[in-house]
Amino acid sequence: MHVPADQIRKVLTRCNAFAGMQPETLDQLVAACRYRTIAQGTYLWVSGEPSHNFVMIDSGLMRLTQSTPSEKSVVVELLGPGDCMGMLATFGNVPHPFSALALTDAHVFSVDSHTWRALAQKDPQLLQAAARVIVPRMLGACGFMAMMATGSVEVRLALALLRLDEINAREHGVGEPIQITRQSLADIAVTTVETSIRVTSKWQREGLIATRHRSIAILSRPRLQSIVTAFS
Repeated sequence: MHVPADQIRKVLTRCNAFAGMQPETLDQLVAACRYRTIAQGTYLWVSGEPSHNFVMIDSGLMRLTQSTPSEKSVVVELLGPGDCMGMLATFGNVPHPFSALALTDAHVFSVDSHTWRALAQKDPQLLQAAARVIVPRMLGACGFMAMMATGSVEVRLALALLRLDEINAREHGVGEPIQITRQSLADIAVTTVETSIRVTSKWQREGLIATRHRSIAILSRPRLQSIVTAFS
């Protein structure tokens, strides 16, 4: 699918990994971008695959996971519009450390990793901007992953909802309901749909959230945050 260059530029400028680059570098990145649609439930890549490309998310929701030695899948990060994904592997020229799954239909712009590394050698600002994005992201992801791996079901569900609310606000506005099913929420928190329904129903009675058909509205971020904070 052909996408106008101006639209690609808009997506690139939303991602801090491309801040401060030279105009000619931006032109070459725009030319290198390829538009892709990732169907819900499809893996864009799995852990251990070569890092042939990275993507910028235009719309949709993606989940990064890593498997433990016992084969348990742990959620490392949830990503949405404006986020880059796969930059760490491209930056280090190593295989993808995490598996990337589309939780909804996702539209992304893909950049060939070899092209990015070649441009980064010519424009140091591109390399520096990527480092400024990757380091804080990885530090945040470590804390997120630790809580998703060891926290109680309520902690994992609360953390997932808080992160989903942040992503949802970028695309639909602050306070707008999150379009998600209890099954999808259960998949993120690595629990059963019955447990997801039980916990979200409890939170609705307590006034933390409002559940509707295939959506959840957060009514009290501080109270959800307190569940996470109590664990950490």
